[in-house]
Amino acid sequence: MVASSCAAHFHAPPHAGFLDRHCRQSARDVLPVADGGISFFHPQIRGEPAMEMNQSTPGFSARRRWSGWINLLCASLAVVTLGVALNYYAHQHYQRQIWAQNLEYELSPRTEQLLGDMTNEVEITVFFDRTESTFRLVDELLKQYVHLNPRLQVTHVDPLQQPREARRVQARYRLSEQQHNVVVFASNDKHKVISGAQLSHLTPRKASANELQSAGQENANEGGGFVMERTAFLGERHFTSALLAVSGNDQPLAYCLTGHGEHSITNLTSMGFGEFGQLLGEMNLQVRDLELQKQPAIPADCQLLIIPGPKSELTLEEQRRLNQYLDRGGRLMVLLNHRSDGGLSDLLRFWGLTVGHNTVLDQDNTLGDGSITLRQYVHHPVVQTLHREQLPVRLLLPRTISPLPGTDPLATKQKMYPLIQTGPQGKAYRNFLQSNAGTQPTLEHQGALPVAAAVERDTLEGVNTDHLARIVVIGDSLFLSNQMIDKEGNRELAWHTVNWLLDRSHLLHAIGPQPIQTYRFEFKANEFRNLAVILVGLMPLSTLTLGILVWLRRRT
Repeated sequence: MVASSCAAHFHAPPHAGFLDRHCRQSARDVLPVADGGISFFHPQIRGEPAMEMNQSTPGFSARRRWSGWINLLCASLAVVTLGVALNYYAHQHYQRQIWAQNLEYELSPRTEQLLGDMTNEVEITVFFDRTESTFRLVDELLKQYVHLNPRLQVTHVDPLQQPREARRVQARYRLSEQQHNVVVFASNDKHKVISGAQLSHLTPRKASANELQSAGQENANEGGGFVMERTAFLGERHFTSALLAVSGNDQPLAYCLTGHGEHSITNLTSMGFGEFGQLLGEMNLQVRDLELQKQPAIPADCQLLIIPGPKSELTLEEQRRLNQYLDRGGRLMVLLNHRSDGGLSDLLRFWGLTVGHNTVLDQDNTLGDGSITLRQYVHHPVVQTLHREQLPVRLLLPRTISPLPGTDPLATKQKMYPLIQTGPQGKAYRNFLQSNAGTQPTLEHQGALPVAAAVERDTLEGVNTDHLARIVVIGDSLFLSNQMIDKEGNRELAWHTVNWLLDRSHLLHAIGPQPIQTYRFEFKANEFRNLAVILVGLMPLSTLTLGILVWLRRRT
């Protein structure tokens, strides 16, 4: 019935043979059922083809199962081997990249250079209470040091948890019973102790009575008071200085001239040079005061003489002693106050430099406080690193310091180098700081004006020696005051100037560590409430709303 209907339906087209065979095959695959309907079934229901398939795969269970397990095992071993190889390679050959700006544990190029050059063993003892807030910063920083130089051996001793070890450390390094929270660097029978107080820069901050009470001040006034808060971590600066001290072979002796109103290296007021004095100590220098009026000559052990901004003039006898010192191959650093040249103009001219009696302004580089930022450097070891890093210096009311022109007879005796210049719009005014009403400033020079210069002279005529007389003169002394030494690249300029004068060329190629700043965000009550509404309310609600919209969109 089905076959006849198929043939009748197609009216015997040209391909009727194929259709006829198809209809006959369909008829064989139809079986009658009890209710008069029809049912279709697969040929395997008949049993013969299925039996043939079962008979054709009798060896699948054993041989193929073992083959599959072996393949799985080999693939697993290959994955494990590849993972181990990649981890080993990553452990042996890797690079660390710091993407965050001002990250706590990013070491400076100077520290990396020092650690890379060190060949001696250094023992570092962290004698710290582990609950102290500074301990974590110290520990993480020293991990970076050890990573760059495995010769550093770090030992942690908690004076509260390890009393026996604490007594041994105190006896070895001659620490008092009250000296806790210190880091000791030891090598070559020398050691240097860095106290916890040196590692942080603290500033007073106004605090409420509740905050004072929570800090342990039970007798706090209702109006509140002040607490000391760490605003910068100075660990790297002091740790690198300690490594330089214990691994170095000598400790140069520097003298600072006094008796003429100079800045004092022990004065911690805003105009003092206390920070500069500490920097000299970090550079592993011994520093002493020198009152030249009471000395017949500059001491023979003086390896560097610093004249930090004299306000009154040196006598002719003092200048004669300075000249004798330079004739012996001495090293001199002169910082001239903006109101006085200290009577040194004639002496410095003899050594190849002209000191201007003027005040330099640079309108294009002047800041709101009247200081000027300068980044126009002339190629010289003192300023080459600052030039490479594009690190400016900030000076306040400098004067011009110019090398003598080549036509001057004195210019042939020495090599003279300008170091720092103003921009092309720089101007030098005479009488700019005069308070007399009838005195008007007079424009003296204009253009790129030098405000610092260096001189080298071989003091033995006709003999080529390595020990030259060297002078660096900078037309400002306030840039190294406690108020300005950490501005821009002022500290780096002092570092490189001193090391060039002392022939320590290996310390002239990198920028030193910068203090780690601690930032504090303070909100008023209404600002904090608005922030809470945004973070706790609006942001989760917006995420939920977006999810609901996506769900409804997919439903439709």
